[in-house]
Formats: sequence, C-alpha cells, structure tokens
Amino acid sequence: MSKIEAYKRLIRQYYDDKLRGESLTQFVKYMDDEDFLDAWEQIKHEEETVNRFESEMNDQDMFEKIIADERVKHQLQELAPPKKTVMFPWRSIAVAALLLVVGVGSLIYFIGRSNGSLINEQQLTTHGIESVVPGKDRAEIILENGRRIDLEKIKGDTIIDHGDFEIIKTAAGGISYHIKDGVNPHKLVYNSIVTPRGGEYNLTLPDGTQVWLNASTTLKYPVVFDKSKREVELYGEAFFDVAKRTELGKRIPFIIHTGSQSIEVLGTSFNVQNYGKKIITTLVEGKVKLNFKNTTISDQFLRPNEQATFEQVSHQFSIDPIDPFYSIAWKDGNFAFYKTPLVEVMDIIGRWYDVQVEFKSQFEDFQFSGTISKYGDIKKLLKTIELVGGVHFELIGRKIYVKN
Repeated sequence: MSKIEAYKRLIRQYYDDKLRGESLTQFVKYMDDEDFLDAWEQIKHEEETVNRFESEMNDQDMFEKIIADERVKHQLQELAPPKKTVMFPWRSIAVAALLLVVGVGSLIYFIGRSNGSLINEQQLTTHGIESVVPGKDRAEIILENGRRIDLEKIKGDTIIDHGDFEIIKTAAGGISYHIKDGVNPHKLVYNSIVTPRGGEYNLTLPDGTQVWLNASTTLKYPVVFDKSKREVELYGEAFFDVAKRTELGKRIPFIIHTGSQSIEVLGTSFNVQNYGKKIITTLVEGKVKLNFKNTTISDQFLRPNEQATFEQVSHQFSIDPIDPFYSIAWKDGNFAFYKTPLVEVMDIIGRWYDVQVEFKSQFEDFQFSGTISKYGDIKKLLKTIELVGGVHFELIGRKIYVKN
C-alpha cells in the first residue's frame, strides 16, 4: 500500500471515529507530512465520499474540525514540547499552527493561511495603522566626539575611516572594527551603538566578540579594549558570543555593566535583558559570574540552561532552570513565549513594532506560550492573541488599546 493510500485509509477511519491509541497517534504525526494533504485532496473528491463529507469540503472547515477534536488536542499536546511550534507544511493552503497556552493547560491552536485566512483581519478594530510595520536592521553609532552615524543609510561593504580605527559595514549589514597599527592600547576611546524601537542590529567588537542587539538597546564599548579586562555597558537586550582572549597565558575577562549588576565572563554565549526594572541573564554555554552593587547579595555563578533575575528596586534575586530557546529566539527572527504574562508580551510587541500599548483592563492571569515570526503583519499577530478569548485589541494610529 502506498503512503497516499495509507493516509487515505487513516482519514476515512478518522471520520468513521475508528481511530484509537497508536493509530490516532500516527494520524496526528502524519499531519506534518505534505503527502497528507495530497491524500485529503484525493479522498474528498472521490464519489463515495463527496456526499458523506459535503459539509466539510473546504480545507478550512476540515482543519478546524480536526484541531477542535479533543482526541487530537491531546495527541498534539503529547507530541509537541512547549518550546516548539507545531508546523503543518501544507503547501496549497500555507497552514502554520501556533500553539498558545492560556492559564493552566488550556490548549488552543490558531491557523494562519495565505488564502482564505482563518484569522480575519477585518474583525480587528483598527484605525489608520497602515504605517505599522515590523522592525528591521536600524541603528546609530555614536562616536566619542558626539558624531552620529546612521547605519541604515550606509551601504554594505563600506569602510568609515575615523582616525585610529575604521568602522566596516559588511555586505550582510553587520558592523565590525579594524584598529590601525600603532594605536595606543591604553587610550580608551568609547563608541556606542543604539537601536531604536523597531530596530535591531549585530556587530563584532574589536576583540572578536559578536553581539546581537534587540530593539531599544544601547551598548557602550571601547574601540580598543584594555589588556587586563574588557568592559562594556548595556541598556536594553543583547545576545553575546564572547571571544576568548588571553594575555601572557591568562584569560582576559569580559564584563558587562547593567545598572546594579555586572556580568563577568571568560568565553561564553548568553542573553542579557535590562530595560530598567529587572535584569534577566540567560546562559547558553560557558560560565558567568554575577556581581551586584549596593546590595547584600554575594557573587553568583550561572551554569548553562540557567536564568538569573534581579529586581533592581526590591533587590530580589533568583536563579531558575530554563530552556534558553525562549530568551534567544528574538535574534533568529521569532517571538517565543512560555507562560509569559500578557503585559510582558505586549511590551515586546510594542518595542518591536514601535507602537504604544495601553491597558484598559487587568490581565494578571493571562499567560501565553508559542512561537511565531516577528516579521509578520501586526494585525494577524494581534488577531491570533484575540482568538484566545477574553482580550480585544483596538489600534488607533500607533497605539494599541488592550481591553476585555
């Protein structure tokens, strides 16, 4: 029996309510195969099934029925670990399923389609939001003399000469530095790179450390690092892949100052978020030491797959095990949430789309999990969240009002 025929048999058994146990598990797994759609396209046009499935002839109704089935929901929950989005690559309808978790264990699946979308944008209350677009590569470099360089206006493969050093914008859009021979290594000259709301950027620091900056972020760094230590200052969010450097056989530490907390590393990749109220440090690999100013908290060490949260006002501190996926997905073009409060979700959306968010109601108990591209239409994104129920968005100009 061919694979298509096997799928057709499973589909018939599903509609006859005959799938149980392992057969149902296989049915759900096979939905991730493009041949499954071919089988569906064939079976729905066969003479003996046309009348039987007449009320479910269109793909939208068929898919809605399947994902609404409690048996299928249970199987999807078992098959999809929290960090993954269940993707159905059905080419003719471009289906992508986004799993959201609301409160405790309530599973809801949303489908976005390129044709005949289940997410009806016209149902979202909107007023003049044509200018709201996803963020992109946007940043400025501020030189030590105050001069600002708008990187968006600089073409790729461009070298900007600035005395003792050169700033190079690569063809891919990133920034790196070239220090000229004979430069005094003890003369610390600082530059800053600033991403606005709705911007992101990546750069390679003079020591080879790679940094990805999220929206609304400022990184201050020396053009030439000191030989005994490498220090930078961060406000906002950035992912660091720190280059290992030694001097006379001794490793040179890399230190990130983030308000009341400093992070010391030797050669590590990690994410830091510091938007004022709290500092969240997530370690992917290596080891970091956390130092604190004006608190009674002693130095703390993080290991891979751990996240430290420091409240800058109350000085509360915690270390928790975590899947780093959710903290670093932004640098790979995605929003990734796991039991994330709605307030935090909207903060992230607001920064990325450069819109203001105002809550008209309280949503303390709303939590979301799931992964979706951050380069999509904001209307589809908000409508997806609306479909959870209990929340409604109104967009007026560049402002989102959140209501019950």
